Order: sequence, then C-alpha cells, then structure tokens
Amino acid sequence: MMSDKATSFFRYLAYVIELILMFVLSTTPGLMPEIFGAKPVLLICVALTAAVFEREIPAMIIGMLSGILADIAYSNSIGVFTISLTVICFIVGYAANNLIVAKFLNYLLYAAVAVGILFMLYFLVWFVIPGVKDMWSYFTAHLISRMVQTFLFSIPFYFINHFIYSRLNTEMG
Repeated sequence: MMSDKATSFFRYLAYVIELILMFVLSTTPGLMPEIFGAKPVLLICVALTAAVFEREIPAMIIGMLSGILADIAYSNSIGVFTISLTVICFIVGYAANNLIVAKFLNYLLYAAVAVGILFMLYFLVWFVIPGVKDMWSYFTAHLISRMVQTFLFSIPFYFINHFIYSRLNTEMG
C-alpha cells in the first residue's frame, strides 16, 4: 500500500502529464481538426476536471499551470487564462469539496459556468476593451464554437480524472 505522499505525487504527476499532452495536442498543427472554425481548449478541460477532485490549493496550482500553457498557446502572453483559471480552479476546488459535491451532473454545472466565464473574460480583454473592429464576427464564428467544444470535451476528461483520483487517493479506500 502506497503512502499518502506517494499517491498524491503520482496523482499530480498524472495531471501534469495530461497537461503536457493536451498542450502538445493543441499546439501541433494538423493534429486536431477545427470544428465550426475553432478547436476546444483541452487545457481548460484538464484543469476543471482536476479541480473538482482536488482540494483548493492543488486545484489552484493545476489551474495556474494550465492557464500559463493556455496563454502561451492562444495569446502568446501570460495573463488572461493564467489569472482566471487560477482563481476559477481555486473556487471550483473549494465549492466541490465544501459546498456542492462534484458528482457528474454537478460537474456539468461547474464546467458550463466556468467555461462561460473564462471565454467571456478572454473576449472582454482581447476584443472588447481594445475595441477590435470585427469582434462580434469573431465571437460568433470562433468563440461560441470553442466554448461549446471545450465544455463537451471536458466530459470525457471528467471520467479520466475521476479514474486517476479514485485509483490514487488513499482517503477513498
């Protein structure tokens, strides 16, 4: 039987490997097809699903790592996703552990709200505040599709990370 520290280490290592794989998958041209003009942000899927199973601080750290990689992949600067995913993953980690347990249906609610907030903040910072001329055409042609796809792709990640958490958690048995 593994100790608490060993299981935690391997669980966090699994999340980091997931993040690296999703970063490579997201940034390598031609690996993922664009559907309706956009690709899902798989890094958000990993962060949100890990956040519902972990406590606040590990959830926040996973969110921050995911946010840094998402900012590098999608905006070439550290900022919007880093800050927003760090805060959102902390809140989701807290809420899922202390308020509304993150069973699958509850997770869908967490994911829908979090994905909506993340992409609306991204749109606000990169398009609305600078006053980009064709912002609404970008919103309808790319951002709505990216939000829906990210939400839908987070569903299989919920089950993957639930498996990781249940196998590498000494509290569960």
